[in-house]
Amino acid sequence: MIQISLLGQSSKTISRFIKTTLKTAWYNRQKLMKSKQLENTELKFKKLSGKIKIDETFIKEIHKGNFKHKNYQRIIHLYSFATNTKCCIQMAVDNNNNIYVKSTNTKRLQKQWVIENMNKELINQNSIITSDMQKLYFLVAKQTNSTLCVTKTTINPEAIYRNLNKISKLQSSLEEALIHYHGLCFTNIKNYLNLWKWKYQHKGLTPNQQTAVLYFNV
Repeated sequence: MIQISLLGQSSKTISRFIKTTLKTAWYNRQKLMKSKQLENTELKFKKLSGKIKIDETFIKEIHKGNFKHKNYQRIIHLYSFATNTKCCIQMAVDNNNNIYVKSTNTKRLQKQWVIENMNKELINQNSIITSDMQKLYFLVAKQTNSTLCVTKTTINPEAIYRNLNKISKLQSSLEEALIHYHGLCFTNIKNYLNLWKWKYQHKGLTPNQQTAVLYFNV
């Protein structure tokens, strides 16, 4: 079950391979997603320092069926048949491959998330931050006493590829990993981000080795 889950297969595929009910397969995958091993990807996080790349990306939330609670905070502005709602993901990486990834649960990057998340607790002071023309990143540099190097895509596309190439590859890896899963919503995106980060940290292992490492620590 763990190996098939790491390959991004659905609960239906898991139930067929391990010969159990769909409900049991879904329950066990959720148990895996909430395991301490995956949660530890956040606990082992180190502060970003040195040369840091910052950017945001967007993934699609899938809302199946009708919403039962029309006044629920996250879906006040969504119709009952809403699907494929964009969700902003903050990402950052430094030269030591310390990765920061977090969902903002909003359609775009907002000031409150920058103030709460990208501060001195995340970034060491006097770092060098590279980003695109997102205005909110000036606030990141200001509250961490760092130097901001901005690359404008319309003027020099080669420069932004060179300067943000590392984080662009992380974004592509994340999108490629999440595209296999269906039913993503703001309540469980954190678990899927932890799964992606764990897989990325163990990308040097074969699928069988990844399964063994995760199995003995679940």
